[in-house]
Amino acid sequence: MNYQMDDLKEAVNRLNDSLFKDDPEEVDMVVRMIKNIVTQIKNDYWALHVNEDDIVIQPVHSNTKEYKIINTIEFLYKPMYFQNIYEGNEIEYYSKDRTEELVESACIEAHNDFWQSHEIIYGNVYGSLPLELASKEGFAKLLKCGWKKTNVDIVEFSKSVAVDQAREIAERKYRHYILLKEIETNCILLLRYNF
Repeated sequence: MNYQMDDLKEAVNRLNDSLFKDDPEEVDMVVRMIKNIVTQIKNDYWALHVNEDDIVIQPVHSNTKEYKIINTIEFLYKPMYFQNIYEGNEIEYYSKDRTEELVESACIEAHNDFWQSHEIIYGNVYGSLPLELASKEGFAKLLKCGWKKTNVDIVEFSKSVAVDQAREIAERKYRHYILLKEIETNCILLLRYNF
């Protein structure tokens, strides 16, 4: 386990350098590396010191009746490597690339069908698609284009929660999300991206 601690220290130093250089791609890569090292340390520790029969998994209870997680599904998303979408024309280039990649992967129709069945209210994720809607070939092509896989929690708000209140909750509680209204049911939902 000592070599893993050395790897972790080295990765943290590398992260510090990447932050200093202001290199978003390097920061993203090093953060993933740190997560992998930490997961390995935890797994090794548990394998040595924790008896599986002693583990009791408790369900997580929420005290709020305003919203609840109703499902978790896998999505593909296109990472953004710019800080402020309102500066320059970065979002235009991003949107153009996203559309070209969806067309090349033959996933554009599935993407558009999914998003046209929802009214987007607000959010900060600009390129995503439920994994189950992509063909195997399309999935592989999007991965080659730099898209990534993530779990997305589907959060449903109660009927008593107004759109403004749902947006306030989203901004306060979640980092990466899309707040939307499902056109068919008129329900306010939030897609919480776990990345």
